[in-house]
Amino acid sequence: MRETHFIKQNKDKWAKFERNLGKGDANPDELSNLFIEITDDLSYSRTFYPNRSVRVYLNNIAQKVFYSVYKNRKGRLFKFLDFWKETVPQIIYESRNAFYLALLLFLGAAFIGVFSSYMDADFPRVILGDEYIDMTMENIANGKPMAVYEDPKAREMFFRIAQNNLMVATLCFIVGLFFGVGTIFVIVQNGIMLGAFQYLFIREGIYMQSFFTIWMHGAIEISCIIIAGAAGLTLGSGLVFPKTLSRIQSLQLSARRGLLIMLTILPLIVLAAFIEGFITRYTGASYIIRGVVIFGSFAFIISYYIVYPWMKAQKGFTSFIGEVKLPPAQSTEIKYNQIKNSAQIFSDAFIFYRQLIKPTALLSFLLAAIYTVLLLWQGDNYTFNTIVGIKQFLDNPWMLLEYTLTNVSQLLLTGEFSMTWWLNVLASTIMAYVVFFWVQKDANKQKGVVYNAAFFFKTISATLLCITAAHLCLLATEGWLFLLLLFVIPMILMTLATVFNENINLLSGIGRMLTVVGGNWVVMMGAYLVIGGMCLIFLFMITAPIASFYLGVLVNALPITDLELVRQGFYIFLHSYMFCFLFPLVFVVMGIGFFSFKETKEATDLFEQIPNIGVRKISYGMEKES
Repeated sequence: MRETHFIKQNKDKWAKFERNLGKGDANPDELSNLFIEITDDLSYSRTFYPNRSVRVYLNNIAQKVFYSVYKNRKGRLFKFLDFWKETVPQIIYESRNAFYLALLLFLGAAFIGVFSSYMDADFPRVILGDEYIDMTMENIANGKPMAVYEDPKAREMFFRIAQNNLMVATLCFIVGLFFGVGTIFVIVQNGIMLGAFQYLFIREGIYMQSFFTIWMHGAIEISCIIIAGAAGLTLGSGLVFPKTLSRIQSLQLSARRGLLIMLTILPLIVLAAFIEGFITRYTGASYIIRGVVIFGSFAFIISYYIVYPWMKAQKGFTSFIGEVKLPPAQSTEIKYNQIKNSAQIFSDAFIFYRQLIKPTALLSFLLAAIYTVLLLWQGDNYTFNTIVGIKQFLDNPWMLLEYTLTNVSQLLLTGEFSMTWWLNVLASTIMAYVVFFWVQKDANKQKGVVYNAAFFFKTISATLLCITAAHLCLLATEGWLFLLLLFVIPMILMTLATVFNENINLLSGIGRMLTVVGGNWVVMMGAYLVIGGMCLIFLFMITAPIASFYLGVLVNALPITDLELVRQGFYIFLHSYMFCFLFPLVFVVMGIGFFSFKETKEATDLFEQIPNIGVRKISYGMEKES
C-alpha cells in the first residue's frame, strides 16, 4: 500500500483518537479500541515506512498515551492513603449490617449489665470479681475512686493495656470462625461488664467523675471492641451465608473483609492504650479538657466509621474490592494411589470427611445422647473445670489446656472397667467401623469389591478387637500411657485400616501392616500427631467461656430445679459428642494413609501404568495424550 493511500485511509481515525485523548469524559472502551488500532498502524508504518513522517506521527501519539498512563502511576504513599480513603470506607459500608448488629448487641448487653446491677447489688462482683470490686470500693472510701489509673509506671501500664486490648480484639475477631457465635459471646460479655462497671459508680454517686475519667480512653477502646465484633461477624457471615459460592470460597472473601476491618483498629487500640497509660492518670484535670478528648474521640469514630462511608457510598465508590479472584474449589476426588506426605494426608482427610459430615454429625448426636443418659442414670459425679471469663483466660492462658486435659481424662482415662469405659469402646467401635468402611469403599469403587458375609465378619470382629485393645492401652498408668498413646495405638489403628482396605483377617493384617508401614513410620506419626492435636484444640471450645455462656442461656430459659445435674449432663454430652465427631478424623487419616504407604513400598500404581507408557491413542485421526 502506498503511503498516501495509507494516510488517507486512516487519518479520520487518528484525528478522532487525538480528540478523545484530550477529553476527560471520553468513552474508555472506544479509546481502548482506537489505541489498539493505532499501535497496529504504528507497527505497519515501522515495517513499510520506517523513514517517513507518518511513522514519527504515530509514534508521538502512542507516546502521549504511554506517558499519560505512567505519569499517574500510584506510589506507595498514594496507595497507603488510598487504602484509608477508598478501600476501608467501602468495606465498612458493605459490612454495615455487621456493624449495626455488633452495636445493638453491645448496647443491649450494657443495658442488661446496668439493669442486673440495679436489681442485684452483688451482680458487679459476679461479673468483675470480688478482688476488683473490693479495690474499687477501697479507693472510693479513700477519696480517690480513679486511683487505679494512677499507676506510677506509666510505660509498663501502656504496654500491658495495649497487649490486653489487642488480645481481646483479636479473640473477638477469630472466634467469628465459629459461625459468628463466638464473636456474639465476646461482645455480650464485654457489654455486660461495661454496664455493671458504670452502674457501680452511679450507685456510689460519682458518675460524672468516673465518666470524664474512664471515657477519655474508653471512647476509642470500647469503639474498637464493637468494630472488632463487626469484623468477627463479617468473618462468620461467610460460613453462615455463602450464597452461590462454596463455604470455603465465601469464607475466603469474608475473612479478607473482616481482616481489613481489623487492621483499621490496630492503631486505635495503641492510641487508646497511650491515652489510658499517660493521660487518663491526670484525674484532676479540667472537665472541659477531658470532655474535648472524649467527644473528639467519639466525633472521629462516628465521622470515619459512619458518616464518611455513607458519603462515599452516595458519590459512588471508585475501587472494586468485591472483584477478588478466588482459587477454584478444591476437587473432592481423592487420588489414593499416590505417595503423600503428612500434610497431604491431613488435607485429604478433611476433603473426605466433608462428604460424611452430615451422617457423622447425626450419628454422633445419637451416641452422645445415649452416652449422657446412661452416665447420669449411673449416678457418678463428674467435675468439669471451665474458664468462665476472658479475664481468667488472660491471667493464665495455660489454664485452658490444663482444664481441657483434666476434663477429657476423667471420661477417657477411667483407670478401670467401668460403664464409662465400655461406653467409650462401644461408641468408638461404631464410629471406627463407619469411617473405615467408607474409606475403603471410596478407594475401591473402581474395583467392584463384593461385600459378603465373610467381609463383614472379618471387619466387624477386627474392629471390636482393635478398638478394645486401643482402650485397654488407655487404662495404663501415666508413664506407660504416654508411650502406648504415642506408639502403640497408631499401629493398632493402622492394622484395622489394613484389614478393611486389603479384605484380610486380623492376624494377616498385623503382618501386612508391618510390611506397609516399614519406612513410612515418620509420615504416619506426623499425620497422627497433627490430627490428634487439632482435635484437642477443638476440645478447647468446651472449656472456653462460650460453653459456659450457652449453659447459662439453657439454665435461664428452662425451669430447672437441679442445676448441678443439668451442668453435668451438659458437659458430658458436649464431650461425648466431640469425641464421636472429631476422633473419626484419626481413623480417616489412617485409612487414607495406608494407600500412600502401600504405594511407597510397592509402587502398585506405577507398575500398572508402565505398560501404557509410549502407547499412542488415536481418536478421529488425532493423537491423544496417554
